[in-house]
Amino acid sequence: MINMINMINANIRKIRTVNLNERGQIVIPEDIRKDFGLDKTATLVMIEKGDEIVLRRESDVLRLIGEEKFWIALSREGMKSAWDKEDEVWDKIYKNLGK
Repeated sequence: MINMINMINANIRKIRTVNLNERGQIVIPEDIRKDFGLDKTATLVMIEKGDEIVLRRESDVLRLIGEEKFWIALSREGMKSAWDKEDEVWDKIYKNLGK
């Protein structure tokens, strides 16, 4: 159930309904993509935050965690052939942020 208190305090500008397809994919509505300047080459990061799913631009996430710390963590994982396990890499980076 959606926490209505969070929705009231969240500065909501638009609400849209999207459906998952058989592969679990969603389409971000065109007007929202335009509002955020997202084109077909945009890379987004999906973050699980409590009972919410948050999508952020990859560049915004890199700025928030600090590019130097990100690249150090990614280099370590890259040496372990982590590219085929990209989601696990992001999980490890997130867990290491507090250290």
